[in-house]
Amino acid sequence: MTSRDKKIRELLGEKEESSDLSLRGIALRRATQKEVPTTLTPHEWEQWYAEHGVPASHQQGKKERRKKRWWHWW
Repeated sequence: MTSRDKKIRELLGEKEESSDLSLRGIALRRATQKEVPTTLTPHEWEQWYAEHGVPASHQQGKKERRKKRWWHWW
């Protein structure tokens, strides 16, 4: 947000905090929030898992064993 935007908000009396959509603002928000990152190197993933644990979205579910089809018996 630029200083001009701040002045306009003050003049109009808007109390709502504007969202910073700059790359810097997005990077800061990702760094401070407790969300799962989207892109890390393999080494960084190991460190992140060691600090935060493996999230449920990154765990593989158990695969069900299917019965062998009769045509695969031979």
